[in-house]
Amino acid sequence: MTAIAEKVLFAKNSAHDPPQTFVVMGIDGAGKSTAINTLVQELNNEQIPARRLANAAGRRWLNNFSHNSGIQVPPLIQSLIETTFRLVNVVRNSFTAGQAPGLTVMDRHLYCQLVLRRVRGQKPGVLLPWLARKSTEHATVILLDLDPHLAFQRIEARAEDKEPLEFLQAARTEYLRLAKLHGWLVLDASVPTTQLVERLRMIAGK
Repeated sequence: MTAIAEKVLFAKNSAHDPPQTFVVMGIDGAGKSTAINTLVQELNNEQIPARRLANAAGRRWLNNFSHNSGIQVPPLIQSLIETTFRLVNVVRNSFTAGQAPGLTVMDRHLYCQLVLRRVRGQKPGVLLPWLARKSTEHATVILLDLDPHLAFQRIEARAEDKEPLEFLQAARTEYLRLAKLHGWLVLDASVPTTQLVERLRMIAGK
């Protein structure tokens, strides 16, 4: 078989790859979006179907709004807005992930909202933890772990938002607790992006 024929056959087979879902989480500054975008680009360049789907909650926008306007959104109202937006995105993206061939990598998930609630001293409730578990039953959940001091430096360098060091420390503690509780994979996010992407590819088998 010629090299061109092999590429055509590979692309054809890739289009029928069974759906596979990664859920990637971690504190701000851990490099989630950078690693995911690099991974997806690499796979796409090799004719392997892959995509990044962001489960945003609008927290950065709300924080920037409060900072710039001086108007503080009440914590419970902010949590309600974030949870609603995050839930809508998770439902929509979960449907896409279940239908699309190849690898879908979700950037953040409902567990991120549970971490925020814990750090803010809010109760997790009953429905949100159940939805978080059910919606990740068939996904590989990966925590990108990074020292909060390094994450803080990265956030300051990008100058897009602000995160107190104490918040990052508390969030990391909660993420690690959840990872141990649910048996998530934990990867060192302090390594170069190329190494991190290589590890993700090994986990995906791609």
